[in-house]
This record gives sequence, structure tokens and C-alpha cells, in this order.
Amino acid sequence: MSLLISRKEAAARLGISLVTLDELRGMGRIAFIQRCPGGKVFFTETALQEYLARCTHPARPVTPITSTYRKRRAGVR
Repeated sequence: MSLLISRKEAAARLGISLVTLDELRGMGRIAFIQRCPGGKVFFTETALQEYLARCTHPARPVTPITSTYRKRRAGVR
């Protein structure tokens, strides 16, 4: 059995607030464990990793800007 993580610790590991964590849980975006209705809520390390994997976007290469939208002022070098 995997180790259960409290709401406070899960929010700290994800770098989000408890309110945001509860919203994600309510929307079904992150898996959780609740042994009885109205009881304490726990998360697993696997659930946190799966959530982060779904939220991670690949980096895109930066394209250099060759020109700007502004024209150079006369007399300025």
C-alpha cells in the first residue's frame, strides 16, 4: 500500500493553496481517498505525479524577434 499524504502536505508539494487543491478535487482533476463521507481526505504520491504529468506542457523553442513594431527615431543610433 502506498503512503497517504494529507491535504496540507499535498498542497505544499504541488505549490498550490488548500482552496485550489479542493477545487481540483471537486472538479475530478486529481484522485483522492476519503474513507467515509465527510471524513478526512488523503492523496497518494501516484495521484500527485499523474496530475503533474497531465498539467505539464512541453517547452517550445524561442524564436528570435528580427524586427520590432516600432520605428527607430531619427537621429538616434
